[in-house]
Amino acid sequence: MEKLKEYQPFSRIPTAILREILGRVPIKTCLACKLVCKEWYHIVVDPDFSSHRLHCNASRSTILFYKNTRHIGGVFTFNLLELEKTLYDDEFGNCILGVDSVIRVQPKVDSLELWYPRSHCNGVVCLESKMGRYFVCNLLTGQCVDVHNPYELNWGYFINNCKLGCCLVTGQFKVLMFFCKFGANNNVLAKIQTLGTYELRSVDNPSFGDLNSGDGCFLNGSSHWCGLTYIRAFHFGKEEFLQIPVPVGASYKKKRKELSVLDSCLCLSCFPQSHNPNVHVQMDVWIMKEYGVKSSWVRQFVIVSDPWSLPLMHMDKGKLLVGTRFGMYLYDPQTHVSKRVKYELGGLFRHMVPFTEFDARFFRF
Repeated sequence: MEKLKEYQPFSRIPTAILREILGRVPIKTCLACKLVCKEWYHIVVDPDFSSHRLHCNASRSTILFYKNTRHIGGVFTFNLLELEKTLYDDEFGNCILGVDSVIRVQPKVDSLELWYPRSHCNGVVCLESKMGRYFVCNLLTGQCVDVHNPYELNWGYFINNCKLGCCLVTGQFKVLMFFCKFGANNNVLAKIQTLGTYELRSVDNPSFGDLNSGDGCFLNGSSHWCGLTYIRAFHFGKEEFLQIPVPVGASYKKKRKELSVLDSCLCLSCFPQSHNPNVHVQMDVWIMKEYGVKSSWVRQFVIVSDPWSLPLMHMDKGKLLVGTRFGMYLYDPQTHVSKRVKYELGGLFRHMVPFTEFDARFFRF
């Protein structure tokens, strides 16, 4: 028995201390730690561990890099990268991004179509093809499923849009699907499906007509997207539509808009309509400090960049990491000066999606 204890040094560490240690390691290390022993596994899969880890890693953010090129055999490459708020300069003054903690995923897709991420939640991504097919992939378990359309053959409906989310209470992943009848796009049906089942449940359609417009972001148990006059949302726990007020003075109806999550808050980026991607525009970045409260909107930044920019995360010294069509930049809101961020991921990854958080339980579906 004494010899056995000699080879179990971690068993003497109190569980509370182990929880603090595991809550601070990178996500890649956290995944590996689940395999060490039963105690570590149960710590990581505990329902409260994900929020604890998010609190411990306030200085980190996760970004998904992907290639939207097609490969023989349907192999697509995703890189998950946790970033620190501090970037270092090399001898030439360039910002260097370390990529030691990259998680590379190559899900097998039985298709040669081009696929694009449309929504994501807790490490799971919903992809759409050019042919209108939808596919859900858990990037941390490698599990992949097709989103089937049971109405296509019999009723002549096609999936116009699909949004991914999860119930924060049960941890179950769900997809919200908008069905349109061929030749009658104004006739929209909203259905909800829990992944792992084939049962479609009806959802009461609200009275607005922009149910299926655009991509969005997942926050507070809801998927959000920009409607015509309001920010639309769907709560995956209650399975109901919501309406989020827009900031006063944002010229919401007249501008292009992008929704994201910044510092665990809803972020709305508004910029002028521009048909020239090479011309820099002024982008107003609004933050909703208190979720759902109209008066809590604050115009946090003004970014001068190309019209396809998206704020990714706050960095040291008040700077902002901004993603564009051409890569990432470290932006100074005071001087409006941008500095290119260099990184090497073993290939060209121009496309990126900011991930808000990971649920360390990594539910399957």
